Parts: sequence; C-alpha cells; structure tokens
Amino acid sequence: MSTRRERAKAQNRQAESQLATVTGVLSPQENQRKEKLADFLIDVAKYVFTGVIITSLFNDVSDKTILYVVGMGIVVSALWGGLLLTSKRKEK
Repeated sequence: MSTRRERAKAQNRQAESQLATVTGVLSPQENQRKEKLADFLIDVAKYVFTGVIITSLFNDVSDKTILYVVGMGIVVSALWGGLLLTSKRKEK
C-alpha cells in the first residue's frame, strides 16, 4: 500500500510541476534568477549608454553614426529584455 501512495504522491508532484510550467508560475528561486537577470540587463543598458553614447560626445570619434546606431541598438535591446523579465509592475 505504501508504494501505491508513494507513486500517487510522485504523480501529483509531477502534475503540479507541469501545471506550474504551463501556467507560468515560477518557484521563488526561478523568480529570483529572473529578477537578477532583469537587473543585469538594465544595468548593461545604463553602462552602454554611459560608456558609448556619452563618452563619444567628448572624444574625437571618426564615425559617430555607426557608434550611435550600434550603441542605441544595444541599449534598447538590453533595456527591453530587462523590462520584460522584471516583475516590478506599476500598481493601479
């Protein structure tokens, strides 16, 4: 009987984990990793903006157009990815 109960418990745990995966519910550890990755991507966007865009204003760079386009592309994509991953939503 105990093996039947253990199998039933294992099946329930497996069903719960599959349901959590399908519904998008994350465990606290997965949510923490997601938040850290979001913070990292937002920081990358800030550093690239500061390092590439603002610094190029003060230095003599021969081809500023490509530098601005590539820099802004990285900034926008990193910021977009970071904002998508963050769960810090505005409360209405």
